[in-house]
Amino acid sequence: MTQARPDVTDLKEAARPKAPRIAGATDMHRRQGRQLAMIHRMHLQQMAGVQRVLDDIAAGQGAPAALAEAVPQMEMLRNYRQFGNLCGQECQFLDYHHGAEEHDIFPHLASKGGDGLRKVIDKLREEHEVVHALLERLYADAVRLVQDPGPDAFDEARATFEALDRVVRSHFGYEEVELEEALGVYGGL
Repeated sequence: MTQARPDVTDLKEAARPKAPRIAGATDMHRRQGRQLAMIHRMHLQQMAGVQRVLDDIAAGQGAPAALAEAVPQMEMLRNYRQFGNLCGQECQFLDYHHGAEEHDIFPHLASKGGDGLRKVIDKLREEHEVVHALLERLYADAVRLVQDPGPDAFDEARATFEALDRVVRSHFGYEEVELEEALGVYGGL
């Protein structure tokens, strides 16, 4: 039996601040801001790959070691470990978007957008920590599954992945909506 772990998955979505509308923002600005969603879709494709590995293991068609190999290959985990933030410095072909988020994009947007946008950025940074904790937990669960390939270890790994999937999808949706105008008007992608 495993020890109960603290729940880190509560993003407190109801308390998320909303970015104020930006005077003069056009449809073109919003379209430019939607480039963020393309980057997020790449992450979600990688997560779908991990989901397939879990499904294969559950169906008896894959070895638990496959999960321990798949998780560290996720760009989100590699980049967090390398650069200290969820998004890391991937996607260089898209203006270093995610790599610059914590150190360049967020500070840039915060300096241009005022207090309302700064509150959104602070919330996004908090959520990055939640995602990071879940990524690290998933990797630990995958390693445990290799060492103890029983149903309890598998169920724990699957539950962690499902929590990560929910959190990431919620976080991405929030980020895409709340930063759309600011990214288009102030630049940063």
